[in-house]
Amino acid sequence: MKITDIKMYKVSYPIRGQWGSGIQMENNSGIVEIFTDEGVSGLGEMNQVGAHSSNSGGILYEDLLEKVIKPRLIGEDPLNIRSVWKKACEASTSAGVRRLDVSAAIEIACWDILGKTYDQPVHKLLGYNIEKFPVYAAPSLKQPEVILEECQEYKERGFKAIKLRIGLGMVGLDEYRSLKKDIQILQGAREIFGSEMVIGVDTDRTYDHLSATKLAPILEEIDVTWFEEPLTSIKSPDNATYVDEMVSLKNKINVPLSGGQGFVGRHEFKEIVSRQAVDIVQPDLIFAGGITETIAIADMASAWGVRCMPHVSCGAGTDIQFLATAYAMAAMSYEMYACYPVYDTPLRTELPIENLKIVDGDLILPQTPGIGIEFDREALERYLKK
Repeated sequence: MKITDIKMYKVSYPIRGQWGSGIQMENNSGIVEIFTDEGVSGLGEMNQVGAHSSNSGGILYEDLLEKVIKPRLIGEDPLNIRSVWKKACEASTSAGVRRLDVSAAIEIACWDILGKTYDQPVHKLLGYNIEKFPVYAAPSLKQPEVILEECQEYKERGFKAIKLRIGLGMVGLDEYRSLKKDIQILQGAREIFGSEMVIGVDTDRTYDHLSATKLAPILEEIDVTWFEEPLTSIKSPDNATYVDEMVSLKNKINVPLSGGQGFVGRHEFKEIVSRQAVDIVQPDLIFAGGITETIAIADMASAWGVRCMPHVSCGAGTDIQFLATAYAMAAMSYEMYACYPVYDTPLRTELPIENLKIVDGDLILPQTPGIGIEFDREALERYLKK
């Protein structure tokens, strides 16, 4: 089998949502499709930030794929997944690009082809024959009365875990630097859910050390399972600064910290894991480089007693990367939860021929060959970004 062509489809749909200080105006992503000489094709996906904007190399991702990566992959066997992935990474590096978004999308598409070729779902190829996997609901940042109403809905839908976004006073939605509404959300949610619900908390990097330290007793009181990337100071592009800041906060509070979603490839995770800067490391499967690389990061973390619960971009277009992340997590030896973006858009409900099923807080894993998603081509044409 040989690769004959690779295409990118940029899809988008207008939506308004707030994630920390950023306001999102559309769901979008770059879908990559690999074609072969045997008529089998595979789908992969990149995060929305990588689909339409220039990256650290100053080149658009579609140009990186078309002009730099694709010429090196034509004629390669997509079933040699790691070899194809390495060639894609080397091509990106040659163009001065640090991030692995395109390489990750290509790797996912190769897994899709492998599954279709051997008539097996990807999770079985990874060694796990399971029917379901636990997920947590991941709503956006909203006022207490709105998000607590949503919490009641998630409880009724049977979710067993949730990640609450806070930081209202840090982004101008409450009195400046006030924690009042954030505390209202946290305590109100625990009251609604009772003691059995797993609760994570994410400030989307809006807190400083003082605010995080002041909030810590409340987080302990409501028994938070993880406190995700709370500090504004970790926005620094320097990984060493990120690790130092997280170690500093970890020494001040008694709440499990999580983070690392912006790190690229396993090598960038060495310090955050070996210094145990977090209790739970959270590689984003797309940023990190794909399914295999994410599993490698989890294996590395386990040697240092650090758990792994990958990040999923809630602003992504389709569910390909969500499924790929769930499959990677199924291959890890942790009882953690996959991040489930709870707000449906046509990119998630109209593009797929068959929609995913969440039942009582569990993702029902597709048993169809490959990654488990095929697109309605007419719908794909409708939502292409012009």
